[in-house]
Amino acid sequence: MTGSWIGRWSLAIVVAMVALVAGACAAALWFVDSQGRTLIAAQEEVALNVELDLFEAEFRDEGAAALTRSIERSAATGARFYAVRNSSGVLLAGNIAAWPQSVSGAAAWTAVTLDGRSAHAVTRSLEDGSTLLVGADDAALRAFRDDIVDAAWIAVALVAITCLSLAALITSYMAGRVRVLSAVSARVAAGDFAARAEGADEQGPFGEIARAQNAMLDRIEALVTGLVTVTDSIAHDLRTPLSRMRRRLEEGLAADPPEAKQVALEQALSETDRTIATFTALIDIARAEGGISRETMEDVDLAAIVRDAYDLFEPLAEEKGIAIGLEAQPVSIRGHRALLMQAASNLIHNAIKYGHAKVDVRLTANAEGAEVVVADDGPGIPTEQRAEAVKRFKQVGAQSPEGVGLGLAIVDACARLHRGTLALEDNGPGLRARLSLAAK
Repeated sequence: MTGSWIGRWSLAIVVAMVALVAGACAAALWFVDSQGRTLIAAQEEVALNVELDLFEAEFRDEGAAALTRSIERSAATGARFYAVRNSSGVLLAGNIAAWPQSVSGAAAWTAVTLDGRSAHAVTRSLEDGSTLLVGADDAALRAFRDDIVDAAWIAVALVAITCLSLAALITSYMAGRVRVLSAVSARVAAGDFAARAEGADEQGPFGEIARAQNAMLDRIEALVTGLVTVTDSIAHDLRTPLSRMRRRLEEGLAADPPEAKQVALEQALSETDRTIATFTALIDIARAEGGISRETMEDVDLAAIVRDAYDLFEPLAEEKGIAIGLEAQPVSIRGHRALLMQAASNLIHNAIKYGHAKVDVRLTANAEGAEVVVADDGPGIPTEQRAEAVKRFKQVGAQSPEGVGLGLAIVDACARLHRGTLALEDNGPGLRARLSLAAK
C-alpha cells in the first residue's frame, strides 16, 4: 500500500513538472516569435524608408526620368519590390505586374499581395503626383520562423528531457527516503521499538525529519518501557501488601476475641490505604510523563504552593525536633497546580524524614523560570545511586524501607512535565534536591 501511494505521488510530481515545463516553453516560444516578427518588421520598414528617401532625393535633383531609370535598375536586382506610377495610376517602371489595390497613396508599413506573394510595402507621394513603392517579401519572416523557431524547439526538447530526467531522479530519491522513514514506522508498529530512522546526522529536510522521528520514537520507547516497568513493578511490589492484607483478614476471621478481629481489620485497612496511595502515585506519574496534565495547566503562584507544602509539614518537623526554614521569592509559572503541590510536598517530606536537625526550603526566580531547593543534613544519597533514586519503586542509600519508592519519581515526572529537571546534589552533609521549572 505504501509503495502504491508513493508511486502515484512520484508520477504526479513528474506530470506536474512536465506540464510546467511545457507551459513555460510555449510561452517562451510565443514571446520569441512575437518579438522576432516585430524586430524584423521594424528593421525592414526602416530599410524601405531609407530607399524611398534616396529615390525622392534623386527625383528632386535629377527629375522623373532619372528616377524611372533608377527604379528599373533596382527592380532588376530582384532583391525587393520596386514600382513607380504617375498621377493617372499608370505603372511607369518596376518589377510588379500590377499596383496593389489596397495601397492608393502614401502608406506606412502595410501588408500587401504583390504578384501573388505575401509582402509588406511602404509608399510615398512625389511633388508631380506620382507614387513610389518599395516592398519586401515576407520570406525573411518565414525564414526566421523556420530557423529560429526550429532551433527553439530543439532547445525545448533538450530542456524537457533534462527536466524529465531531473524529475525522475528527484522523485526517485525522495520516494526512497520516504520508504526508509515509512519502513521505520512499520517496524515500530510491528513492535520493534528500538528501530530508528537513518540519516539523522544529515543536514537538510530529510535529516531534520529523521531527527524529529527519532526523538518521537525515543519518547515512545521511554513511555512504553515505563509502562512495562510500572506494570512489572506493580505486579511485584504490590504482591506483598496484598498478601499481608489477605493474611490480616484471615487472622481476623480466625480470631475469637472481638479485639483481635478489630486489630486485624485495622491492619488490613492500613494496607488498603497504602495500596491505594501507591496506585494514586503511579497515576500521577503516568499523567505527568504522558503530557495529559498539560491540558489542565494554568498560571499558578508557585510561592503560595511552596508555602502551603511548608505549612503542611511544619508540625511534623517540630515533632521530630527538626528546624525547618523557608525562603520564597514571589514567582508565577504556567503549571499543574496539584502536581506541583505533590512534588513540593514529597521533597519536604523526604527531607524531614531523613534529616537530623535542619531542613532548608528555598524558592527563587531565574531567567528560565523558577527553582525549588530543599536541603537536609541527613545521610544523603551516594553519587553513584542518585540516578536510581528517581526511578519508580527504587529506595537507595540510607533510606528507610518505609514507602514504595515513588516520591522522587513523582518529582522527576513533574519536572519533565514543566520542561525542567530534578538534580540531586551533595549538601555536605545531607542531600540537596534542586527542582528547576520553566516559566511557560
